[in-house]
Amino acid sequence: MVKSTVKHQENKAVVKYYADTETLCISNGRPMGEGDDVCKDVVAFFDRENPSEVVGLTIECAEEVLKPFVDAILAKHGVTEVATNG
Repeated sequence: MVKSTVKHQENKAVVKYYADTETLCISNGRPMGEGDDVCKDVVAFFDRENPSEVVGLTIECAEEVLKPFVDAILAKHGVTEVATNG
């Protein structure tokens, strides 16, 4: 089980999305060490220097996992149409 440590960090979020694998990676920019499964398709990565601190998350199948949340946020703000590239 992943132990969480909450500390205020001044690091900026680094968010990368890989469309070919539908993988979303979120980190605070600090070097990542070992990872541990949190649940299906979600991995938490720990700080290299302090392995008790989570510094990043990877969500596989992100479009499927996050779609309900994105839809709810868009609906809350009255967005009915989303522009797509193409």
